[in-house]
Amino acid sequence: MKRIISLVLMAAVCLSMSGCSFEDELGAGGLLSAPMMTVQQKEIHEALTTAVGKELTLKYPKNGDNRSAFVIENIDDEPTEEAIVFYQYKSAELDEGTVHVHILDQIGGKWSSVMDFSGSGAEVDRIFIAPLKEGKPLSIIIGYSTLSPSLNQFQIYSYDKENINTVYTDNYSLLNVVDFDGDGYFDIFKSSIDPETGETRGVIIGQEGNEFYTIAEVRMSEYVSSYVQSCMGKTENGSKALFVDSINTDGELQTDIITKSGSAYQNLSLVFKDKALDKTVRESGYLTMDVDGDGIYEIPTNELMEGYKQTDNIKILVTSFSGLEEDYSLKEKYKGYYMINDGYFFNMPPEMLKNATVKIDETSGEAVFYRLEKTALQSSKELFRINVVNESEYENYRALGYMLIKSSGLQRYIVKRTSTDDELCLKLDDIKKNFYLLP
Repeated sequence: MKRIISLVLMAAVCLSMSGCSFEDELGAGGLLSAPMMTVQQKEIHEALTTAVGKELTLKYPKNGDNRSAFVIENIDDEPTEEAIVFYQYKSAELDEGTVHVHILDQIGGKWSSVMDFSGSGAEVDRIFIAPLKEGKPLSIIIGYSTLSPSLNQFQIYSYDKENINTVYTDNYSLLNVVDFDGDGYFDIFKSSIDPETGETRGVIIGQEGNEFYTIAEVRMSEYVSSYVQSCMGKTENGSKALFVDSINTDGELQTDIITKSGSAYQNLSLVFKDKALDKTVRESGYLTMDVDGDGIYEIPTNELMEGYKQTDNIKILVTSFSGLEEDYSLKEKYKGYYMINDGYFFNMPPEMLKNATVKIDETSGEAVFYRLEKTALQSSKELFRINVVNESEYENYRALGYMLIKSSGLQRYIVKRTSTDDELCLKLDDIKKNFYLLP
């Protein structure tokens, strides 16, 4: 965890691992090493190699909620689960330049190969398993990467224990499954960027019987260079909305907010542009998210933190997270310091926002809060510092006066209160209350 933190927060390369559907990130396909297999995955892998040979490389979806090369789901009307595995042959003779999709089923308590087919790309971008129509079995929706993200292709498959059928194929730049009605049945949302004209187009696709059709077209923001993520969540009044983050041609992040009213779909960010879209433009890397886990998504915006408005060479930002109100304006809910690299947000109470500032300890990478003097550089009275350490390091830090804020896996988020006589040096309970570990 010891590192030198870029003073511009490395915002452009921030990767947030949330439940949202990401369009442009490193993802599991970029892991330095494959994750450890579970016992179940080892059994599936053994059955796979028995069927197709051992000279293969597992392929991991780069984006979306399902990031494993092994997707285990009950995709038919039998009580047992099936496994969908992505792989590619190592041998140049067998490699067709496309990812293979292999389906296995449990027969007599053991995994057995059922079928194998080639996908329509060399990489898996994402996979969804979802009911698209009442009375129909679950559909398998797989997005495949191409050399041009604007021309990614997705295919929808139906599976009936003996056959896998491709029932729909289309191109996309952004892809998600959406349930605006809350009835448990999903539609496909896709947005495309024309690689020649740059024109954007959003489409919602539904299923009727065995046919797929366009339910609606939705206006999307113009001048988009790439999509980053899409999240299905709620606005402040409880309405369901799809939040779409994209990078504009100026390199800034912006957010489209798509809702359904009756049978009509609209992009609130464009309908109420002066209240919504224009207010969401911000530094890249600051993604829309559900900060407090209540299902309502907040959109971040940035400004210079107090203490950095008089200097040009060092920039530390204060981040506001705002929810969409019933009058389609953005209302600030939280404001404070967002440590993107460590994935946490510290909400600063009003007195701290006015009278405190943050500096980064270049040796430890800690965020250090100071009582503000004229500028951040002149501020010398340290209030407290927040660090992130491995579980194995925690006891050593505790001996140095650090206290636990929150645990996540093997990581420990810790704080050391320095100026306990200063009212700006919050008590541990207040620090915990204002500390958010972001998805």
